[in-house]
Amino acid sequence: MNFQVNLFTAIIVLIVGLYDMAYAFNRKRYKQNKGYNAFMILGFIFTISGIILLIMHWVK
Repeated sequence: MNFQVNLFTAIIVLIVGLYDMAYAFNRKRYKQNKGYNAFMILGFIFTISGIILLIMHWVK
């Protein structure tokens, strides 16, 4: 399969994942537990996806 990954897209996905996880930690810190799990799961998915995209970009 010839799949090309844009480096800019991979970095943006990684940043969005890290931002979501930071937002979830901040909500937990201020005792606003509503929505904490959803942001943590989304952050984890985006972070792992960003890492995979970076690896796919470098391996080619």
